[in-house]
Amino acid sequence: MQSIKGKMMNSKLVCISLVSFGLALSGCASKEVTQNPPPPPAPRVPVSQELSALVCPEGELRGSGLAGDYDQALNYAVTQIATQIQSSVVSTSAMQAKSDVSADGKESVTSSFDRKSTVTAELRNRQDVKVLETIAHDGVVGVVACMSKSDAAKPYREEYQSARDALVSSVAVLTMTTHPLDKFSNYEKMTAAYAKYRESLSVLQSLGFNETSAEIESNYAKAVEHFIEFKSKYKIYIDGAIESEEGKILFEQISGDVKVQSLEDSCEVGLVLELEVSAPTCKEGGLGVSCSEVVALNGKSCRGETYFTLGGSLKGVGRKDEDEAKEKLLKNVARNEFVAEWKKEIERWIVR
Repeated sequence: MQSIKGKMMNSKLVCISLVSFGLALSGCASKEVTQNPPPPPAPRVPVSQELSALVCPEGELRGSGLAGDYDQALNYAVTQIATQIQSSVVSTSAMQAKSDVSADGKESVTSSFDRKSTVTAELRNRQDVKVLETIAHDGVVGVVACMSKSDAAKPYREEYQSARDALVSSVAVLTMTTHPLDKFSNYEKMTAAYAKYRESLSVLQSLGFNETSAEIESNYAKAVEHFIEFKSKYKIYIDGAIESEEGKILFEQISGDVKVQSLEDSCEVGLVLELEVSAPTCKEGGLGVSCSEVVALNGKSCRGETYFTLGGSLKGVGRKDEDEAKEKLLKNVARNEFVAEWKKEIERWIVR
């Protein structure tokens, strides 16, 4: 009886357990399982924004660039540094790079050619630029570069010293020179040296280096005044009257628009022209009568020092007689090759 009762008890327990398991299953099936979606990733900071947070050591020049590749980004960064150095500039059509950040946080770099005249600075010692940081993602490369002011000043210190020496020398030579052509060329050399001197000096000053220039500026100003006074006194003169018709035509051809004064005026500084025309020599030949004249143009100082002597000859041929030959000689004055050479020589002596 007990065994039967035990079996019955076990059967009831099994049934209860199965029923409970079924209820548990039905209870699990009736509940919905919900899961929260993962949080969205934080938007990536644009490269341009990351670059703006990078700072060069105190006192150094900073440049940054954005592009699709490292080399171009570095070029833009170097150009920014060069602009700060106030280097020499050229007018050119430059490619512009622009960074755009869309609403979803994506950054893109686009390039386009700006056809307007822009100022592009040239960095003479690019090798001294140091790259501080390079950032690249999403197809955009950003570079921050730095350069110390002492490194930036290196090529300009050398240029400054060279231009300064050339300026001091040319100022001294200009004031001592008496020959007009030497005066002209030395003045051009002096002004060119002064331009280079001022350029290098302004760059050094922009970088914080103080260079004394008062004495040089004063001497240069005095030299300029000296040349201005020389110009005011310098004139081109003609010595004596030109009596022959061919001489008048020849002088008109070679002098052109040059203002020539008579030597009767006081001659202090300038070029004195003297035209020599020989008497015509005529002879008969197989083509008729030919006449020729020897001509010379002398250039002298007011004190009589010879600067140059140019020679030439005039020729005319007449089938009938000597008068026709002389008439042809007059008509052919301007066609002689030496006339152009004489004119070119006179132009060298015109003060600018």
